[in-house]
Amino acid sequence: MRDTDDILRRIANNEATEEEMRMADEYLQNLSHRLSSQIDGWEKGKEEEEVGSGSHQSRRVWLRTALAAAACLLLLFSVALWFERPDDTTTAAMTQKDSFDNPEEAAAEAEQALLKFSEVINKATCYNTK
Repeated sequence: MRDTDDILRRIANNEATEEEMRMADEYLQNLSHRLSSQIDGWEKGKEEEEVGSGSHQSRRVWLRTALAAAACLLLLFSVALWFERPDDTTTAAMTQKDSFDNPEEAAAEAEQALLKFSEVINKATCYNTK
């Protein structure tokens, strides 16, 4: 390669001999032939891709159709679930019954729940300060 560069430089400066001119000509013809072969290979590969893309194209269409059908089903089920929910939130609240009928029991249970909550907060605070 280095010799080829030197020969091409000499040709550009009009200092090359007949033998160097012949070598450069052979080199350039060989290079032209290799480039033509490479381009032909690329074109053949492209043609093969286009021929094979028919099945690939049908696979894409099938996949898009399947995804569209799945999206439609998901939308349909979402709408159905939306209409099944209770219309009035107060109706749902009214159907819930308090767990305590006696106010003293409710107060005692609330106090215990607050104590447990306080213990958890204290533990978390102590853990974070360490």
